[in-house]
Amino acid sequence: MKMRKLFAGIAAAATLLGGMALGAASAQADGASTTAGSGTPVTKDAEFKFTAQDAKQLTNRKLNAYKIADYVQYGTGSDAMYGVQTAGTVTNKSVIKAALEAAVEGTAKSVPTDGSDLMAWALAEGVLDTTESSKDTATGAWKNGASRKFVETLKTKTNMLGDPTVVDLGKNLAKDGLSATVTLPAGLYLFVDADYSAGTNKDATPSIAILVGSGNVESGVLNPLTEATVDIKNQTTTVSKTVSAATASVGQTVTYTITSKVPQNTQYYSDYAYTYTDTPSAGQTVNPNSLKVKVANAELKKDTDYTVTEGENGKFTVNITSIKRQNAGDEIVVTYDAEVTEAEATGRKAVTNTVVLSDNGAEATDSTSITNSEFSFTKTDAQGNPLAGATFTINVPGVKTPFTAASDENGKVTFKGLADGIYEVNETTVPDGFQQSLKARFEVTIENGKAQFKGTDVWGLAPKESSDTYKVKNVKNVTQLPLTGAAGTTLFTVVALLVAGAGVTVAVKSRQRMH
Repeated sequence: MKMRKLFAGIAAAATLLGGMALGAASAQADGASTTAGSGTPVTKDAEFKFTAQDAKQLTNRKLNAYKIADYVQYGTGSDAMYGVQTAGTVTNKSVIKAALEAAVEGTAKSVPTDGSDLMAWALAEGVLDTTESSKDTATGAWKNGASRKFVETLKTKTNMLGDPTVVDLGKNLAKDGLSATVTLPAGLYLFVDADYSAGTNKDATPSIAILVGSGNVESGVLNPLTEATVDIKNQTTTVSKTVSAATASVGQTVTYTITSKVPQNTQYYSDYAYTYTDTPSAGQTVNPNSLKVKVANAELKKDTDYTVTEGENGKFTVNITSIKRQNAGDEIVVTYDAEVTEAEATGRKAVTNTVVLSDNGAEATDSTSITNSEFSFTKTDAQGNPLAGATFTINVPGVKTPFTAASDENGKVTFKGLADGIYEVNETTVPDGFQQSLKARFEVTIENGKAQFKGTDVWGLAPKESSDTYKVKNVKNVTQLPLTGAAGTTLFTVVALLVAGAGVTVAVKSRQRMH
């Protein structure tokens, strides 16, 4: 077999994307065979550089490096030329045959059985080359290209590839954290994520298996020792959580929304765990029947596409069991309703809700909060003495039952657990001994948790201006009402009507006497 053809195959394999890369190679001269053992393995070291878009992809990341093929030298000095053969460290070469059979399945190619070196044959015949049809350009992930089939078969039989060399990318990071360079003997390697089970890197998913070879070609001459560069094939994961209202009243229902995206490369794992664990704080009750999961705006079916496991105190976990069937990059949206139940709020009470996304071992978290507030005022008699037993009500948007509060022994009235908004306060019960028909009415505006009062009743029982010591009165008779403003006008109108009424009565009685 001509060496130029052999290395042309290697050079073609260097075009692999999305999980595979081979250093380009070519021949210095024609001639030589692919028979194993006909050359001297190159043992000098070469550098392998792994790059990433986010430093988290490389941090704490370890890879198991299995040597699949050696570069071999034919001749010496100026007559030297190079080839490739199955690595001597492969303990059971039947694994190479099985992987290549998977790669050529459905094609016209057949794996030779004549004793030829199978790695040399594969690269010379372009078995490990790819075309645009073997790539999923929408997601950047591999579908069923020959090279990917080869790699996926090998990674399931690593026990037949000999002992791996563990390379620690995290300890070999560049200053910017976006690359890591390790040194290994020149050759072709299968890199398998060593943290797949351990999950030591919680910031990024495990990498899919990668086939990388050192070497390049310059002016038709192979240099097996040049640096190989490849993108690490993992990803960071993110999650976002929002709530329909920044402030909410007790009894009001809010909607939480969790968003993330279908990860890439899920098809290359036998199992892929993708779960949301949601933990509401005290002060809210989740409605499990309201939960919906959509992918690309299409609603998934519970117990078919996802499952829900409920825990204590409202905690629950959503497991997207159909994640491997979803399209990479599509948006996942989880929504559910919860009722605010926090009734013991003091001041600006926060009700929080946290979600943790576990993306096949990588984790991302986000939280959101809603707040509720309170306002207080004092109930007094006309002389400013505190009054107990007066009751007030307010209507709260989104809540069917009005809120009710009563004045205590110090005259204090407090409404708790309220969203920002405008509330009309109406006195519904007047303490015994006070004019029952004269009841206070006023407005309270809550903005950013701060209450502002505004008196509106015509009797003047509620002050017009807001203050930190807002006092609302009860009176025993009309003579205790203020004699200025609207209240005074109202009082004099009432008195005038009473006088007029008395005059009419006198006139009627006088007429009766005259008749």
